[in-house]
Amino acid sequence: MRDNWRGIWLVLSTSVRTSPRLALLSLTETMSKLLTAAAPLFIGIFAAGAIDRDSRRMLIAGLALVGSTALNNVLQTIGTNARVALMEQVGFSFDVKIAELTARIPTLEHLERADYLDRLQILRDRDGILGSTLNALINTANSLVYAVSILLVAVSADWRLLILVALGVPRLLATRWSMRWGTVAEEQSAAPSRLSAHLIDLTTSAGAGAETRVFGLQRELQRRVRAAATAWQAPGVRASVQNAGLAAATAILFFGSAIALLAWMTHDALAGSVSVQSLVVAFGVVGGLERVSGIVSFAVQDVARVTRYISRFLWLRDHAASVAGAHDGQLEPPDRLESGIRLEGVSFRYAGADKDSITDVTLDAPAGSVVALVGENGAGKSTLVKLLAGLYQPTRGRILIDGIDLAEYDLTAWRSRMSGAFQDYAAFEFIAREVVGIGELERLGDEARIRQALYDGAAEDVLPSLPDGLSTQLGTTWAGGVDLSGGQGQRLAISRGMMRSRPLLLILDEPTSALDAATEHNLFERYAAAAREAVGRGAVTLLVTHRFSTVAAADLVVVLDQGRVVEAGRHPDLLAKGGHYAALYNLQARGYR
Repeated sequence: MRDNWRGIWLVLSTSVRTSPRLALLSLTETMSKLLTAAAPLFIGIFAAGAIDRDSRRMLIAGLALVGSTALNNVLQTIGTNARVALMEQVGFSFDVKIAELTARIPTLEHLERADYLDRLQILRDRDGILGSTLNALINTANSLVYAVSILLVAVSADWRLLILVALGVPRLLATRWSMRWGTVAEEQSAAPSRLSAHLIDLTTSAGAGAETRVFGLQRELQRRVRAAATAWQAPGVRASVQNAGLAAATAILFFGSAIALLAWMTHDALAGSVSVQSLVVAFGVVGGLERVSGIVSFAVQDVARVTRYISRFLWLRDHAASVAGAHDGQLEPPDRLESGIRLEGVSFRYAGADKDSITDVTLDAPAGSVVALVGENGAGKSTLVKLLAGLYQPTRGRILIDGIDLAEYDLTAWRSRMSGAFQDYAAFEFIAREVVGIGELERLGDEARIRQALYDGAAEDVLPSLPDGLSTQLGTTWAGGVDLSGGQGQRLAISRGMMRSRPLLLILDEPTSALDAATEHNLFERYAAAAREAVGRGAVTLLVTHRFSTVAAADLVVVLDQGRVVEAGRHPDLLAKGGHYAALYNLQARGYR
């Protein structure tokens, strides 16, 4: 309950902060509901005046009805326009907040958790609801004002009309079923919604286009899209059918009783025990009384729906805060490393996994050293890299930077002293100079530095293939844009990692997977030169690769197997040892020979 009030307060306070004027004008529609509820009363007075030939009473009732109707229309127009304008602004405000919260989470672990992604998908699927939360709350207030007003008008006409009010109680009691059906539908549709988005992306993106056509997957993907979309929409349709059945049953009960009650009142009116005014008002408020139970029911559901969606937003905000709180170190990284980087008994397990990806890893990367991390696919190399970058937090153990736990450092500051190139690099569709320059935002406009980074990344020969040089737009989905080969894109990504000239940790995670042998050799010569230059500041260069021919010059070779360090030493020593490293090296060498 506390979270519900917290969510409602968040909506109201956000709305007022967004536009106090529009928030105030939105309330004018609530006043119009009083006039709407009073209309049957004015009609009854007019009818009674006509029967009594009282022209004065007829004139007053007529003027009141016309005046209230005109004022009602004015107030509704003002309130509706204000609500729509405010709804758009508040919706945009929440969309921005969701994007900011997601982007500011300092780790990546949440992006690999199905429960997190399902909750986020519900927010994305119903982002319009977040924008219309104030609209829903105002509708609820309007509905309740109307319900109270129509009840007062009904009681003033005849006490028996309260029987119709009582018939709305079953519908109100059934509201909890409707809310439960809605909640279940949202939860059941989240995963199929994500799957639908993924499949649609496969059918419309250029990246998957070649394989889908070569393997003839179009019909299969269409079938899966239909199945996923059906599974996505089915829970909502089922909930709608259940609600429609419930509404039909309560309507039949209400109107059957209303016919009997109005017949009773008509009999009494003919007998003279009920006034014509009361009978006219009764006929006028029947429809309104039927709507009272629905209005209150929908108001409760609207508030529940709003608080449900807002609770998910609050969950995202709290989750982001809790993750940030777990990484709230304040220390600034040193200007140079003295002792280096040490992992002490580090283990890590992905969410939902039944075993560790990294298990009890202990190793030292001395200041000024080049460390090669090798092993077969799935050995845990990339996981270890992400731990060093603070993208994951160790399940057990700790990572020490010059003897101080990485958790005590400001993560943003630590990452500002890192650089790297990754196998799964981001293919930014920017201007070419920006694709490289964003590796050091402060030097985004420094063309000399960008060209040096291109040289350091062995990408200077990519420039002749760009029609406008560094001013070329990348990505064929943009006007005048060009596409790059896998090797060219990877070399620009490597150059981006070379923009920072004085990192304390340079990570090269399978950076040459798409490169030819000559380019790879050229690149590693430049890596070696950069590493030698980095020795003076104690920087550590971490090379992650499965190509053993590139690690011979490393100061330390660490061999991972199934998440554990099985060997560590210099290349010639490990070969002479004849262990796991030597077996893998010789196996790969035979393949080349």
